[in-house]
Amino acid sequence: MDSQAPLPKYDYYKGPQKLPDLWTRARATLTMRCAISTHAHGWELKLTAGSGFSRTQICRTQSEVFALADTWAQEASAKGWN
Repeated sequence: MDSQAPLPKYDYYKGPQKLPDLWTRARATLTMRCAISTHAHGWELKLTAGSGFSRTQICRTQSEVFALADTWAQEASAKGWN
């Protein structure tokens, strides 16, 4: 996802909407993904590996979304996710 393009905002009529994943990483047969969806207070980022849930965080600004996604990507790379 382009960090320069504005992210879609929450629509009170449609509710939360899933957006394209910000990034994916692989290790062995597992895939880790950083998913994003709209949220009434901004955007929700979810980090999952395989079928397991890892963590979630609500971001109020677009810059916070991309900063957190970059932090999580760096942490994943440091742990061997490519």
